[in-house]
Amino acid sequence: MQSWLLIGIVKNWEKALSQPVPIWGLKTRNQSDFNYIKIGDLLWFYSTSPVSGVIGIGAVKDKYIDNTNLVWDEEIKNQKVIWPLRFRIQVLKVLPTFKWKNNNIKINDFGLFWQTALHLLNEKHVSELLKRSETSLGNINLENIYAGASVATVEKVSEGATKFEEATDKKFELSHSNLKNQIAEIGKLQFYYSEVEYPIPLPNEKKNLDVIWKRELEGVPTYAFEIELSGMLERAVDRLVIAFKKWNSRPRIVIPKDYSNKLRNIADLTDRDFYTQLKIYEPEQIADLYNLKTNLKRLEQSMEIY
Repeated sequence: MQSWLLIGIVKNWEKALSQPVPIWGLKTRNQSDFNYIKIGDLLWFYSTSPVSGVIGIGAVKDKYIDNTNLVWDEEIKNQKVIWPLRFRIQVLKVLPTFKWKNNNIKINDFGLFWQTALHLLNEKHVSELLKRSETSLGNINLENIYAGASVATVEKVSEGATKFEEATDKKFELSHSNLKNQIAEIGKLQFYYSEVEYPIPLPNEKKNLDVIWKRELEGVPTYAFEIELSGMLERAVDRLVIAFKKWNSRPRIVIPKDYSNKLRNIADLTDRDFYTQLKIYEPEQIADLYNLKTNLKRLEQSMEIY
């Protein structure tokens, strides 16, 4: 697995990451490098001034040549394709745009030629990037690059939580923290931007949703998840109701089977539309789905079918 640094201006990264499946492009003069890029290679996103730093990391999903479709503003303005050598990206970790300027990873000391659109990084550069990324993107495990949420937050995923299939203690497997990270990873594998501890903007009050999935980096949550293992169901339902009313997010809650009747009684007192949209999952169902998803991903990788 090779690692590449992609260099682009801010508005081109904003456009690239706003696509249903993020996309990047190169000019025809980069044909030799394009030919050398392989499916599954790592891509580090570098945004030029005023950001001047790495804002995320992804993997090559597929690559193709497109001389027809206009994507970036400069292409639309000139009504011609400028970057035809394209590849779709599986986003692994990315900073929200409001953090790009102050929380990016600085690599000014790498000695790279910044006028070049991309660079094949050596092992020393990759090792240093992984080390520096911990304070902004969180832990990136090259043995399991799909682990955790795709939108970086201050919360880091523990080593144990990133390897769900290797956990041996059942209580740990079904813990709140581990379930949260696995739901985030499932969303990532389904090409959503997933985020943990997503804030609900309320005046004079701080509330977070456990996990959300959204289609665009700066979009609103398509799915909202709450995990409630302690029985405090009213609080979890309240958060989901807020998300449903504010963004029309699809409400999902993970609870032990014993709490099902209590939850239905609470939800029955809410808005009828919310009640019909609410889906209830047991922790074991999330565990099963996670294992199926990750096993499928490994099979796809082994067969080179992405």
